[in-house]
Amino acid sequence: MTREAQQSTQQEPAYRRALAASVSGQALEWYDFALYGLAAAIIFPKIFFPDVDPVVGVLASFATFAVGFVARPIGGFVFGRLGDKIGRTRTLMITIMLMGVGTVLIGLLPTYGQIGLFAPLMLVVLRLVQGMGIGGEWSGSAVLVVETAPKERRGFMSSLINSGEYIGTLIASGLFAVLSLAMPEDAFHSWGWRIPFLLSAVGVLICWLIRRKLEEPETFTAAIEIPTENPTLMQSIRSEWRHILGIIGIRMFENAGAYIILAFAVTYAEGVGVPTSTTTFGVSVASVVAIFMIPIFGRLSDKIGRRKVYMIGAVFLILFFWPFFLLLDTTNAFWVWFAFGVAYGLGMSPMLSVEPAWFAELFPTRFRYSGTAISANIATVLAGGLAPFIAVGLMALTGNLVLVMVYLAVLAVISLIAAKLTPETVGTDLR
Repeated sequence: MTREAQQSTQQEPAYRRALAASVSGQALEWYDFALYGLAAAIIFPKIFFPDVDPVVGVLASFATFAVGFVARPIGGFVFGRLGDKIGRTRTLMITIMLMGVGTVLIGLLPTYGQIGLFAPLMLVVLRLVQGMGIGGEWSGSAVLVVETAPKERRGFMSSLINSGEYIGTLIASGLFAVLSLAMPEDAFHSWGWRIPFLLSAVGVLICWLIRRKLEEPETFTAAIEIPTENPTLMQSIRSEWRHILGIIGIRMFENAGAYIILAFAVTYAEGVGVPTSTTTFGVSVASVVAIFMIPIFGRLSDKIGRRKVYMIGAVFLILFFWPFFLLLDTTNAFWVWFAFGVAYGLGMSPMLSVEPAWFAELFPTRFRYSGTAISANIATVLAGGLAPFIAVGLMALTGNLVLVMVYLAVLAVISLIAAKLTPETVGTDLR
């Protein structure tokens, strides 16, 4: 056996573990966030904000949804820097525990009727805990896979991280759909909604068992042995600010689009008469389509480039958003499911497929975790977490979707310009 073949054989088990750890972590992250998004649209306005106007209740519920995003840049700074200092694997052990514990405790919260204002206040605190953990989770997973994957397959392999996200979304939306159909409505709104949150403990255990055997990527261990490869955080930010701004811009439309579909569209559909079970199944359809389409576009990005694939998805989605809501207006189950599936299959999937590899490849090793975490999470505050809240407000203001469409179009233009100005990274030498 040649030396190259021996090295490949030795690296393969470590690579599989890194991929399994990252995909399972993303499945848990998006299980948690999809649960919260669905509950914020359907359950929380009634049990945490019952004494206000229904529209105000939805706004307040989505405001708590946005709080988790506010904490994400803080988590990005803290865990990004920690990941560049003590290592990717140990940091990812911490982030998975914070995410899971926050979700389980939300499932144990008393309601407004039981303890008054303390209930929504405790909900906000737990969202902050979730947000901190998630702020370091996706970026760490992306860096771990990119640093261990073969150069020519980084796009495909790292895209599986985002497929993991929709495995989690599928499980969450599926549980919500089954419980809402199987249980009386009063029971579901009283205690049935708690079951999926409590089951997050199982995901935490699985992720912990996988991650405890991980080894640090060779790219990282080689870099920490060179003193000149250890700049301060501010030095790195000053050096890489263009890439940081590029990623923030790229994520604006992608992140907002995701939460418009997963959160705001659920509320909108219920408002026009679509049953809860139909909309939650629509989210499940979107998740199934994304799971399979994201790796396809990830593989395509290894051939034609990250930028081209991203722009294909962004252009398609902004053109499809108006037909998307028109399909929801039909209240027909098939067309609702079709709308969710197309939005994710041809719009979101191309954008999501390239981001892990593209973002991680932009930064040097000793700033790779921090740079990816800081930039990606700042965008979630500016766009993702606020998107459902802004959309509900704009629709309440005008009574229609016109301003919502304008808002999404502005974000799409920002992201397309940022993508055009951000360097292509296919084939980058990470060392």
